[in-house]
Amino acid sequence: MKKVILSISVILLMCACGGQTQKSSQENDSATTSIEKTETKGASAKDIPDFVTHVYNKVNEVMSQQVVNTSDLYKAFFAPSYNELYEKVRKAEEGKSFDNMCFVEYMPFTQGLIAPITITDIKANMLTDNTAEVFYEMRDKEDVVKMWWHLVYANGEWRIDDWKNDPEEEQGMADRMREYLAKWKE
Repeated sequence: MKKVILSISVILLMCACGGQTQKSSQENDSATTSIEKTETKGASAKDIPDFVTHVYNKVNEVMSQQVVNTSDLYKAFFAPSYNELYEKVRKAEEGKSFDNMCFVEYMPFTQGLIAPITITDIKANMLTDNTAEVFYEMRDKEDVVKMWWHLVYANGEWRIDDWKNDPEEEQGMADRMREYLAKWKE
């Protein structure tokens, strides 16, 4: 009787270990697949139209709310370097007259358009392995604004690190902010 119980215990133990081994193997395969996807996924101009569309889906969602909090959009879509530059400008503007400010505070995602905003004519170009530029038009019911973004790819996602609402302009907003800071450097 002891041999039977011992044999059943050994069989159950082997089955239990075999199930865990198989599970670990499956989890390991899943982890490997995930790592492979991450490693093969890099910066690509093909992903940029989806990024722009995603940004404006979120912009339309935020703009449809009664109280608009644009800081969430800045954190979600601008590169940390752009946000740091923007904060330096805001601090430098404190106490200055309107004429001595860098730019009038307005929403870079809407440019005065009324939500819902639609995006058309998206054209993306890779500049380096991890930078790109994108040109597009945004529209509301009455107006059209042509936009340009300079993008950086880091940590598996695109982020905006410069923009302008006139693609023909030489300087983007980041360059204008840097010039402003240099002018008012104390």
